Amino acid sequence: MVLHTGHEHEKVRIEGVDLCPCSWWPRHGRVGARRRGAIARRFVSHTLPHLHAAVPRGAVLHVQGIAAAGALTLLALSIVRFRDRLVIYSPHDTFSRRGRVDGALLRLALRVPHAIIVYSHADVEVLRRQGLEAHCSPLVQIVPEVSDDEQLEWRNAWRAGTDVSVVLFAGCIRPEKRLDVLIESARHWPANRRLAVVGEDRGGWAHCTELAKAYGVDVAARVEFLELAEFAAAISAADLVVLPYDKASQSGVLAVARQLRTPTVAANVGGLRELASQTFEAGDPHDLSRAIDAQLACAVAPDLSLDENLAVKVHLLAYGQLT
Repeated sequence: MVLHTGHEHEKVRIEGVDLCPCSWWPRHGRVGARRRGAIARRFVSHTLPHLHAAVPRGAVLHVQGIAAAGALTLLALSIVRFRDRLVIYSPHDTFSRRGRVDGALLRLALRVPHAIIVYSHADVEVLRRQGLEAHCSPLVQIVPEVSDDEQLEWRNAWRAGTDVSVVLFAGCIRPEKRLDVLIESARHWPANRRLAVVGEDRGGWAHCTELAKAYGVDVAARVEFLELAEFAAAISAADLVVLPYDKASQSGVLAVARQLRTPTVAANVGGLRELASQTFEAGDPHDLSRAIDAQLACAVAPDLSLDENLAVKVHLLAYGQLT
């Protein structure tokens, strides 16, 4: 198996898996139209020709995520389907964040692969309404072990002793991720509760900092891209991870938190409700406060019922290697 991935990737070693850093996808640097354009140009000019040449006839090619733009997704899936390959697609989202035209192109792209694997039953239903069938697999991710010292380092950074509960927002800070709803909730928290934020700004941080300042909410923030080990340690060190999103298909943050046994609260949208410890009405800070209070009061770690064997079987079924 060859994993074709970004030129900046996690240093993981898995027996039987070779990593090919053929896609230019920088983790750092200013986010904007120029960066997106450069990524798209290099993907079309280098990565797609490379995949066409490197993946042999008759092989299974499983494309996962790749791009937010429907046009680029459509192009990629159409090209890689040549040469009698079996093309499987796992979209990060089954909806577009870029408007109606891009959404139409994404829906068209979803009709190109031979099979689709998604990571929530909610996405299965979304695709079924579009006349498409999909396999549903548990979202299982590689999560590094976190030491007590790594957890303590984060707790110290957040100025959180054993008597303080840390409520963490983790991941990209976009407007639709609704960190502002969590800040609204934090206005009424008790003194022994701390709001922490870790992740990269994708256009939502400026408004949230102004809101926090106006409300007098103290936010312990580290706004930048974090390597997987640091990111996992932050999630493990928190008492609760909150995902107040407006819209989502599934969530890698939820999957990581579950595997690290950190409780979660999420908006009741898309596939989030399938993995969260508690849910709340999306956009409602008062209901979010209720869910946070309830989860911190019960202090029960998530059930680790993710079935890795089921994930393997679902993928093999999509690949045509099980009946």
